Amino acid sequence: MGNACRCQQYTSENMELISGRSENVNKKGESITIPQQNGTTVSKKTTHKQNDDDGDEDQQVQEVQQIELKRGDKKKQAKINAVSDTVEIFENVKKLDKRKSPFDYQLMLNAFNEHFIFKSVPQSDIEYVVDQMFYCTVPDGQFVFKQGDMASSYFLIERGQCQIIINGELKKTLKSGDAFGELAMLYNAPRSASVKAIGDCAFWAIDRNTFRKVVEQQNQRSYEENREFMKKVEFFSFLTEEQRDAISSVLITSVFKKGEIIVSEGDVANSFYIIKKGKVAIIKGDKEVSQMNAGESFGEAALYQSCQRAATVKAAEEEVRCLSLSKDDIQRILGQKIQTVKYINTQKWALQQSPLLGKLTSIQIEKILQNIRQVHYEKNEMIIKSGQPCTKVYIILEGEIATMPSKKLVLGKGKIFGEQFLKSQGQDNKVTETIQVQTDESIIAEFEIKMFFDMIGGSVEQMIQKNENSHEQKYLNRTNVYQKKDYSNLKLDNLICIKKLGQGQFGNVYLVRTAQDEKLYALKCISKAQIVEQHLERHLAQEKQVLSTINFPFLMQFYKSMKDQNYIYFLVEFIKGMELFDAIREIGLLTTSDSQFYIGSLLICVEYLHKLQIIYRDIKPENIMVDEKGYLRMIDMGTAKFLNQKSIRTYTIIGTPHYMAPEIITGKGYTFSVDLWSIGVCLYEFMCGGVPYAEDADDPYEIYEEIQKKSITFPTFMKDKKAKKFIEQLLSKTPEARLGGGYASLKANTWFDKFDWDKLMDKELKPPFLPKKSRMIQEKDIQSAVIHNKLASKEINFNRCTLQKGKSKRLKLGFKLLIQSFKYTNKLLKLTWFFVLLHIFEFYILKSKVKQRINFALIQNSSS
Repeated sequence: MGNACRCQQYTSENMELISGRSENVNKKGESITIPQQNGTTVSKKTTHKQNDDDGDEDQQVQEVQQIELKRGDKKKQAKINAVSDTVEIFENVKKLDKRKSPFDYQLMLNAFNEHFIFKSVPQSDIEYVVDQMFYCTVPDGQFVFKQGDMASSYFLIERGQCQIIINGELKKTLKSGDAFGELAMLYNAPRSASVKAIGDCAFWAIDRNTFRKVVEQQNQRSYEENREFMKKVEFFSFLTEEQRDAISSVLITSVFKKGEIIVSEGDVANSFYIIKKGKVAIIKGDKEVSQMNAGESFGEAALYQSCQRAATVKAAEEEVRCLSLSKDDIQRILGQKIQTVKYINTQKWALQQSPLLGKLTSIQIEKILQNIRQVHYEKNEMIIKSGQPCTKVYIILEGEIATMPSKKLVLGKGKIFGEQFLKSQGQDNKVTETIQVQTDESIIAEFEIKMFFDMIGGSVEQMIQKNENSHEQKYLNRTNVYQKKDYSNLKLDNLICIKKLGQGQFGNVYLVRTAQDEKLYALKCISKAQIVEQHLERHLAQEKQVLSTINFPFLMQFYKSMKDQNYIYFLVEFIKGMELFDAIREIGLLTTSDSQFYIGSLLICVEYLHKLQIIYRDIKPENIMVDEKGYLRMIDMGTAKFLNQKSIRTYTIIGTPHYMAPEIITGKGYTFSVDLWSIGVCLYEFMCGGVPYAEDADDPYEIYEEIQKKSITFPTFMKDKKAKKFIEQLLSKTPEARLGGGYASLKANTWFDKFDWDKLMDKELKPPFLPKKSRMIQEKDIQSAVIHNKLASKEINFNRCTLQKGKSKRLKLGFKLLIQSFKYTNKLLKLTWFFVLLHIFEFYILKSKVKQRINFALIQNSSS
């Protein structure tokens, strides 16, 4: 849907990209603007140095100049589109049956294990992939594939040598044991080099679809089994659903035979074990002290502290299966020590269950959690003495407290004391009895009542009333925000074509309106034949389902679908404005407040989508419009899909390389956190001028390798420490760390201090930028088109017929030249021409058969 709503008119005059703000000029001697953390700007002459202390600032000014020039020249990035599930080998190889020898098997394992793309794929999955590899050969002097050919397979040389040739130039020679074509495992794209066999060559190979299916099936099966099993283990009961999802993806399954030692007494403890199948014996010294069965666990202490194993654990049955979780993995996923996470979850749960504090917004609760502290109390220790004022609210995390001496009130884990004094705003808050600890040790979370009132900025009653109108209640807790108009009676013949907006992957996009009203629409035309040829029926139905579901002020609106003999049509909202890609080139480097406005808008979009179980997968400035009022609108749902609760992970390699999260590339599966990575890339681009990884690279392989291997760095002029920390969180290589405690936690991040989320949702904030009216479609152009009354259906068919006539003329000319050449060729060449003609006819016969399949079920359903 990339062109569906882009309203800027691309002409030779306005295609130039302005690389700075209006006062920024990139000529020597004129001013350049450096955005500051507080949202202001500092302007400095680039030709004058006042003194030596200005050296650093001059260097920063020059750096900004270079970045803005570079950003102005940058082209839009091509995305990786969805591919079909049909298995097709494009390469010039001959398949043969051959049994894998132990040497072959090890050769294949080594090739996978040594490559960065496959580093994170579990060994058991790699072994299963190796089992699926096929044997093939290519004769001496033949090309395995040529530069520009479509890619489908990954090859490991078993015998012979191969030359890598780029643009006719020999770049490298590969030998036995070397591999090539690994990007074919990720997506279908033209080969960037030719590979030629030197001598008769033999290969072990695997095609992309087989590889992806094998890894996906293995990962999904393991994930679902682990997730189901975790529900039965008491140890994980304090975790949230999201935290359990994350942990289930890193649990490692190990198999032990009877008598085999799982852990040894005295060893350093660094992993926690859950018995999935079988029985284990617990041994201290030489004596068996007990046994444990499936569903039980051991080694919990390893996750809390550094310690040694207190006993030896052995497998007590013929086959014992255990799930293991390391301390490093759980801290990497949860972001903190497990005990801290346990207490934070208890605090959050207690606040949400409170009759009064439960009326706070999720952002307010996160801000309380940021200001809470945990205190250890001994038995009989007084927390508040009788007659003293209660200045804090207390949440019991461990142990028990009571009012003394009456013990009329006894509070245990997860209970709150002190919230009753919030209604009196700190007045008349003296306790009538002493509050005392009852257990050997208690851990209590505390926060100041004064801090609470500072945060809410008024009385409790005012807070409750205000929160009823918060953006969480009005928008994010509802799936339907707009009252949708009924478009069921609108027909294709009712639409007047204003102009062609652009060309999408499967057809043109037109600006249209009805004869009855002045409302403008974008009409996306999708060629049925192309969808069938590329086997993307399911993909189209998925896009239609997403479009039909979403209903949110910051997302493009979908009205209806239609169809005729040749096309499926999506009628969507026409967004008058310009792409964010162009807007940030007019703005220049964004200030903190500018960036907060745009990143905040993106966050509420993905929060809404993720609540509907929709993953977007291609967030980038080109897919975001700045409307005529300056607010962002996300468009192009072509890469979005639903993730159901059973299979919360997906495996398709899709998106734009510079904005793709590392886990998309590895093939282990990914989930909603990839959208947060893309937002992190956008934030870096807004404030630093370029993307964080492989800024100067176009080759997807180079981009992927840098994303996988390099750490993030910032330019010297980037001074906003809070922004840096927030970017580092969003660009964490650990997917689970990006979201932290949830969207409320992201929105309560210190970088967003004083940012008004409710005003953003109500569109009451002043936007950083308004698109120029000269860049948008003019009313006179609309009226001119209306006067001509050119129906959209006729314009679409006219364009289609013109294209077909052009193809037909080129085909007739080609046949004419071929037939004429027969007069001047010998018998061998005539025979060759005969076979060429035969293949051309076969191709067109096949194409006509494909067109006969256009009335397939999914297309019919998607347009109903």
